[in-house]
Amino acid sequence: MRVWVMLLVLGLCFGSTCRAGPISRCESADGRVVYSDDPCPAGTQHMRTVDEKPAVEVGKTPADARAHDARSAGSVRRAAQATAGSADPDRDPEAASELRKIKLAQCDDLVRRVEYAQRDLDAATESERASAELSLRRLQAEHQDKCVKHK
Repeated sequence: MRVWVMLLVLGLCFGSTCRAGPISRCESADGRVVYSDDPCPAGTQHMRTVDEKPAVEVGKTPADARAHDARSAGSVRRAAQATAGSADPDRDPEAASELRKIKLAQCDDLVRRVEYAQRDLDAATESERASAELSLRRLQAEHQDKCVKHK
């Protein structure tokens, strides 16, 4: 009994190490495709041998790298904003300067967004007008709160 088990295990090991031949793509006259590691079946024609190599990994292009760097810079900027908000301007003039730059950039961004919202309101149809007006008012209030009161 043990001999049969050992032969079975050896057969499985040998079978798993054997490699089949190349895989062929065979097509019939009516367009059916058959993939086989044996010769093409009757009524089909060998079209090509399938490449079994692993897929090629494409590296990042310079544009992808720049986009990644820009996203990273944005997260760094957000982290700087979070830490700058907790910095004491009296103790660290550099942090205060950085905080002013961040607030100025935020205000510039809000001014631009208000201008775009105003253009959207001017171009809005009657059914879109209420939504566009609400968006504009919210942006104006945010600009007033963050930029005008704290100057």
